[in-house]
Amino acid sequence: MAGLTVVEKLLLAAAGLASAGDATFTAEDLVVAAWRLDPDTFGLAGHLDENGRPAYPNSNRVFAEIMGSKPIRKQGLLVKAGTKTFRLTESGRQRAHELLGATDGNGKVPAGEKLALGRDTTRTLRKLLGSRAVQKVRSAREADVTFHDASSFWGISPRSSAMQLQGRLGEVEGVLRAALSAADQRPIRFEHGGRAYTREDVDQVIALHHSMLERFSGQLDVIRSRRDER
Repeated sequence: MAGLTVVEKLLLAAAGLASAGDATFTAEDLVVAAWRLDPDTFGLAGHLDENGRPAYPNSNRVFAEIMGSKPIRKQGLLVKAGTKTFRLTESGRQRAHELLGATDGNGKVPAGEKLALGRDTTRTLRKLLGSRAVQKVRSAREADVTFHDASSFWGISPRSSAMQLQGRLGEVEGVLRAALSAADQRPIRFEHGGRAYTREDVDQVIALHHSMLERFSGQLDVIRSRRDER
């Protein structure tokens, strides 16, 4: 754990829960996982075991990092899935892979190693590719893309909080990076005999994403200025 930030350690703890089959986990699950991963960082001071290390988890240490507007959520690595429940975003999953040495640090998979698209990632990617905004671009009507189209693409609404916006943008960007890596290896198909999406298709969606970020920056800034949720 030497050299890792608190956010990176929490991310690895969350990734451990996800890899064990807990795609959605409670704040308490993460408290215990983080303590097991690094007792010195996430343990309760003054209560040591026979080896001189914290014998109990410090829930406040973890809650302070995930309940407010701290980096792990503002960076779109972890999002709320319900009341005191959370899940990793695709950006969080990829960052955890990088920390574990599964990628080259640039979000790309080394030769001979495949970073598979998870079920949630596949579902989100399919939604992005089939969105109204993408359909308009494919029919040469990009100028007709509205903020409503962009909001649907990102999975937000005009009433979203700043943290919800950051989480959704982080997740969309993570999914698109994963799609780019997958499409570099072979065309992406969601069903047997269905349409094959190539690297060029993914590049087009990424270009649209960046174009909408710039075009609707004013509306997004209004959301970013709101008080973050807890």
